[in-house]
Amino acid sequence: MIGPLVRDEQHLVELLARPFSRPQLDAITLGLSAPSAIIAGAGSGKTTVMAARVVWLVGHLGIPPERILGLTFTH
Repeated sequence: MIGPLVRDEQHLVELLARPFSRPQLDAITLGLSAPSAIIAGAGSGKTTVMAARVVWLVGHLGIPPERILGLTFTH
């Protein structure tokens, strides 16, 4: 078996070339015990965090992409 494509948080940061804050990394790497929501102000990086979470779920946890639903909206 091949190991995860995304090894850890630092590897994710390197792959995406994005300096995530600690709260953003916490949201990205949150476990799978329940569905999650990201609620924050305009320009805070919600969409970027959501996209990085998909990379984490697929690349680190091995979740099939077709099992992931991400929604974003404004007003």
